Amino acid sequence: MTSSRRDFVRLAAGAPLAALALGAPARAQTLETLRVLSFPSDAIKQVLYPIQAGIFRNLGVQIDIQSMGSGSAIMTALIGGAGDFGSGSIFSVFPAFGHGIPLQIVAPIAVYDTDHCDYWLTVRTDADIQQARDLNGKVLGCDSPSDISVVATRVWMDRNGGDGKSLRALPINGSEVLPAFLQGRIDAATQRPPFLTVAMQSGRVRAFAKPLDVVAPRFLLSCWVASNDYIAKNPANVKAYVTGLTTAARYINHHQDDTVAMVAQFTKQDPAQVRAGVRTVIAENITLADVQKPLDFAFKYGMMDKQYDARVMLSKFMPMAPQ
Repeated sequence: MTSSRRDFVRLAAGAPLAALALGAPARAQTLETLRVLSFPSDAIKQVLYPIQAGIFRNLGVQIDIQSMGSGSAIMTALIGGAGDFGSGSIFSVFPAFGHGIPLQIVAPIAVYDTDHCDYWLTVRTDADIQQARDLNGKVLGCDSPSDISVVATRVWMDRNGGDGKSLRALPINGSEVLPAFLQGRIDAATQRPPFLTVAMQSGRVRAFAKPLDVVAPRFLLSCWVASNDYIAKNPANVKAYVTGLTTAARYINHHQDDTVAMVAQFTKQDPAQVRAGVRTVIAENITLADVQKPLDFAFKYGMMDKQYDARVMLSKFMPMAPQ
């Protein structure tokens, strides 16, 4: 065991993986239960690892995770009171905030970084699609027609000689994207792990472009949010949750192999595929610019009807890098 791992395990109290039971009752001490809603992606390791390592337990909380199919479903459930914390694309948070939904960002999940891209526009390996204009009139598989993947792909097409307006968006669940490709129902899709990994390893799909580069080379892509009411009434729970996430992030970014089994179990994916695929880098903290840049993009391209200062969306618990 390396010294860094020993130090982490000492901090985390070293609970074994066999003790991990997401819905299990707490041992001996009484713990606050935090209801967490999440998409089944590689980034869920940010929550699973501190559960396994005992970090959350040491902070006085236990986690009840519910897996959901999309960021929009998570936002809807969170607003309806079905959870305390919800994960999602920052671009699903912006419209909710813009429509007066009382939500705040409490912690980062992943930062998009063009040099470590895990969010690709993909096409069939045998498709005659080599440049932006080849997508004119084609069908794009997506979470929803208003999703950032659609907006960014259209902007990318326009900036590279194509006609973004001609692209047709077809809502489809991530797990169904590869079958849709093979059945000829879609011509392109934006994908991320674990579905990106499965598609690429099939040999039937290839990475084509990085449309999120049109937003910025680096920006906050996904985050944890909670309602203003929950934050106000449960500051200790929010602090514990954010502390657990950030403590774990510092470790798992440098020990990705330690998270393979838990991610595979949660996402129902072959561990070998998780290990071989593109792994998400968890943001330990962010700058204000990391939030402001995608917010400005959302306003410029009609995803928001008003321009905001990013600071109004951030809770006091949000871990921020020094300016």
